Amino acid sequence: MMMTTNNAATRVFWDLNTCPVPYGYDGGRVGPCIEQALRKLGYSGRVFITGIGILTDVSTEVLQALYSSGVSLCNVRTHCFGVEMKITCSLSKPPRDNLMLISGERSFVSYLDMLERNRVPVIRELQSDEVFPIVANPIEGSVWERFLLADGVDSGDLDDDPGWSCEVCFSTGYGFENFLPHLKHKPRNEATKEEEEEEDDEEEEDDDKQEDDDKPRNEASKKQSEREFKKQRT
Repeated sequence: MMMTTNNAATRVFWDLNTCPVPYGYDGGRVGPCIEQALRKLGYSGRVFITGIGILTDVSTEVLQALYSSGVSLCNVRTHCFGVEMKITCSLSKPPRDNLMLISGERSFVSYLDMLERNRVPVIRELQSDEVFPIVANPIEGSVWERFLLADGVDSGDLDDDPGWSCEVCFSTGYGFENFLPHLKHKPRNEATKEEEEEEDDEEEEDDDKQEDDDKPRNEASKKQSEREFKKQRT
C-alpha cells in the first residue's frame, strides 16, 4: 500500500451513474465542493475531476453545468469495465497522482484494493463539515448526497476548458457543444450489427437483380437447346 502525498495532484473520478447530482442541487457547485473537501483533508495539490459513466443516461443540463465548472466528461460504453479501464489508463505513467473514486458501485472495492497493492495512492475519505471525515470504500451515493447538500459553496467558474473524451467512438476534444454529438453515437457493437444487416439486405437485392437479369438469358438458352434437340431427332 502506498501512502497518499499531500502536495501531489489528485485525480477524482466521479461515477455519474451511481452517484448523480442530488435533485435540486446546482451541478456547478460539485467541483468546488470536492476541492474544498480535499483541502480540509490536507491535500494542497491540483485537483482534476472527471465525471465518468454512460453519460447518455445523464441530463444535458447537468452535464453542461458540470463542464462549465471545470469538470471534464468521459462517456464510456460499459459501466464498471469502462470506468476501470479509464482510471487504469490515467495512472499508467509516473509520477502517480493521488486517486479518489466517488461511486456507489460496490464492485469497485476490490479494484481499489488492487490499485493500492500496486502502489497507487488512493484517497478513501470525504471530508464534510462534521468533526470526523466520512470514510467509505469507495465513497457511496448516500454519503455523497449528504456531503453535497450539507456543504455551502458557490458554483465554480471555468478557468480552462476541462476537455472531454468518448470511449464509444474513441475520440477526445474540447468544448461542450462538440461533445454533445458524441452522446448520440451508438456503441460500436450495435453500429456494426446494423451495418451487417444493411450489407445483408444489399446482397439480397443484388441477388434478386442478378436473377432478373439472368432470366431472359436462361429462357433463350432453353429455347436454343430445344431447337437443337429437335434437329438431332430429325
